[in-house]
Amino acid sequence: ARSICLREYGSSPEVTVYGDPNFTFPYVPSHLHHMVFELVKNSLRAVQDRFEGLDDDDGLVEPPPIRLVVAEGVEDVTIKVSDEGGGIPRSGMPRIWTYLYSTAKQPVEMESVEEAAAGPVVLAGYGYGLPISRLYARYFGGDLQIISMEGYGTDAYLHLNRLGNSQEPLP
Repeated sequence: ARSICLREYGSSPEVTVYGDPNFTFPYVPSHLHHMVFELVKNSLRAVQDRFEGLDDDDGLVEPPPIRLVVAEGVEDVTIKVSDEGGGIPRSGMPRIWTYLYSTAKQPVEMESVEEAAAGPVVLAGYGYGLPISRLYARYFGGDLQIISMEGYGTDAYLHLNRLGNSQEPLP
């Protein structure tokens, strides 16, 4: 996610990880990667947008790091992604769960699906990252919550069920 931010902006905030680096638990790797990638990507964009071009008497202001905290509970593994990217207005919170809603400029149109798939990954703009991430989490008995403080930043809590007793929700 940082490399995409670096490519789009020319710089990227640091991502600091807290928790046991050797901790493992069973989960679908591609789903876990997608969810964490989307949350970190959103935080990087928010912080970069807020701090890009800001300077003080000593030069450019260094953007604060994204904090990723992994907490190993008995029932859940919780991953918290925390940023100081300015937050989301309360009036905008319901829209973050809407498919195809994005505050980013729309990605460049491609001639074909193959061309789009072969092109570079963009930082934002498709509008499905958060809704799909919450869907993945809930499908396996977890959840995704976004807590925002407009004017400061956002905390995303990704709760992942670790008990293995989650029933697959079939129609």
